[in-house]
Amino acid sequence: MSEAALEDRGVIRRVSAQIVTQHLLAQLGCYTILPVLPVLLGRLGGGLSAWFIGVALFAFNAAIRGASLFCGGMLHRSRVRDSMTAGLLVAAAGFVALPVAPGTAGVLVCLLVAGIGISVNGLMARVYVVMRLSTSGARNTVFSAIQTAANVAAALGPLIGNLLLGGQYLTPLLLLVAGLYAVAAVVAFATVPADLRPGDDAVRPPLRMGILKVVMTDPVVRRISLVVAAGLFLYGQFFSAVALKFTQLTESSAVRAAAFVTNAVLVVVLLIPFSAYARRRLAAGVRPFGFLLAGVGLFAVSFAVMAATGETLVGAFAAVVLFSIAEAVISPMISTVFGDLTGDRPAVEVFNMRQVATTAGESLGGFAGGALFLTASAHNVGYVYWIGLAALGALVVSTQWRRRKNVS
Repeated sequence: MSEAALEDRGVIRRVSAQIVTQHLLAQLGCYTILPVLPVLLGRLGGGLSAWFIGVALFAFNAAIRGASLFCGGMLHRSRVRDSMTAGLLVAAAGFVALPVAPGTAGVLVCLLVAGIGISVNGLMARVYVVMRLSTSGARNTVFSAIQTAANVAAALGPLIGNLLLGGQYLTPLLLLVAGLYAVAAVVAFATVPADLRPGDDAVRPPLRMGILKVVMTDPVVRRISLVVAAGLFLYGQFFSAVALKFTQLTESSAVRAAAFVTNAVLVVVLLIPFSAYARRRLAAGVRPFGFLLAGVGLFAVSFAVMAATGETLVGAFAAVVLFSIAEAVISPMISTVFGDLTGDRPAVEVFNMRQVATTAGESLGGFAGGALFLTASAHNVGYVYWIGLAALGALVVSTQWRRRKNVS
């Protein structure tokens, strides 16, 4: 093995250690609160209305996905370490204040503050990876490690959150979440180099709302964004339509929880060998866009299985297994394919483009998985919804496969 290759592996290990540790802590905080947040909000302040809880959840998720779009210029000029640390501390502050928030406006402000902090940290962590690593394979290795950390957190967080919520420990639950973000901030500040700014090597400042025009008019960016949005639309079904399907199939909370644990564990296990395989293939010249399409195709197959197997738990779990394989393929590749769009584009701008595509796809997917699936189920044609999802995935793959060599 060449000295350059050894050095590259050393850089990958250092970047992984710096990012993955804080990401695991932050994601553990996120997945501890996210599954129980609707119930928790209903118990705060004597109980909030169902309408307000829906608005609050939408605002929180929108802030997590897209808040960084509105501060791209500031992030471009700031030190990566300082932005990451500040984002984590802001998230911690939002959760610390939530138990004593005055009224509905106070609750909404706390959730928005927490979401903004999470958004800033997530974007800058990915920017840091792109700044430190120059090849698609190396970047994908770290993005896969980040996804592994997220799925470890997704397996543990709901158990912790439900345990504390079940014991009526609402304030301790929020303080624990805030503490996890605060510790993650300490880790980020202590490990990430202090001298890096996204704007140091950029030829221009990042676009702000002009990003939307680029996403719609640049043919390469548009194609990537459409495929990512479609993939995240399908991924968004897991915490909406798939969760509702398991509720219809069984009254056992343990069985329903097993579906989510199965998904999280499988993604963790699968990402290890897939990351190594993907790095070899990317180094050999395979485009990451092709992996994106493969992930979308696997999502389509999983929903076809859901439609074909009807009202059986075995079929639903089989669909979850296929869904998990698709998630392991597509999740790290989203950041990888957008990371390859850097060049004359600032890194902050590129990952804000990512935020546009992922926000649109996952938000619409969650909405459809709730409203449309429940409507179909009420008319005893739930299988039509799964067929529609499978057809959408197949359409995306069939129309874009021949063009994959011209992208990224």
